[in-house]
Amino acid sequence: MGWLLALGFITGGVAGFALQVSDDGHANWPAWAPAAGTVGVVLVAISVAYGSWRFFVSVDEVEVADNLWGSLIGFYVYAILFPAWWATYKLGVIAPPNDWAVFITAMFAALIVYGYRKVRYS
Repeated sequence: MGWLLALGFITGGVAGFALQVSDDGHANWPAWAPAAGTVGVVLVAISVAYGSWRFFVSVDEVEVADNLWGSLIGFYVYAILFPAWWATYKLGVIAPPNDWAVFITAMFAALIVYGYRKVRYS
């Protein structure tokens, strides 16, 4: 877990630095900023994938089941919410879909289900 923490700290720092630079606007970016941002994004993706793998090979079947239920419900929330929002937008009823709102809603649903299972079955 210490290695995962260190890797997350490094990748988060690189990605955060690149995002801070991007807040100033593209005109003020140093030439290396897009490359640093890309490296940060790739490192974060690799870290999450590796960290997830290490987590799942080191926990028991109850923890895996709780995570799978949370992930499944989060996926279904995303898979239902985004197309529904997009279709009603195309019908001219509401504003275009906000990808971050859909993502956060799906993650929150996954967290609620995971938390419920932890409380109920612990």
